[in-house]
Amino acid sequence: MRRKGFTLIELLIVMSIIMLLMSILLPCLMRAKESAYELFAKQTEVNEEGKVRLEITKPSERKRYDDIYMIEINPPRRCHIFIKKPYPAGMKLIKRDRQDYIKWRPKLEDVGVHSVTVVFEGEETSEKEIRVYVLKNNF
Repeated sequence: MRRKGFTLIELLIVMSIIMLLMSILLPCLMRAKESAYELFAKQTEVNEEGKVRLEITKPSERKRYDDIYMIEINPPRRCHIFIKKPYPAGMKLIKRDRQDYIKWRPKLEDVGVHSVTVVFEGEETSEKEIRVYVLKNNF
């Protein structure tokens, strides 16, 4: 007697293999997506007074890669840097092309002035205060 189709066990095994492969692949795809968004990010520098100006667009006109900012930090040589709490939600310290940046995508609720303290730990510990001004752009 010849049977047609697959048994329930065979289908479950195939589904579990597919789920295993997806669990391995999805984190890699998410990292690649974040890296691609970083390419669209607007790079800004902190001026001499420690101020940065960011402009955000209307949420209805905002694309997934709009209003992502990379704030450049120039640390002293051979030091570990981190952002001192409290800082706005969503801010991350990243390294790209041997340069340190604060990556942030401000939301509409973030309009205003934010104080961010960057700490440089090395032979000497120092801090740098950055004032981030988030403004609405034409709305």
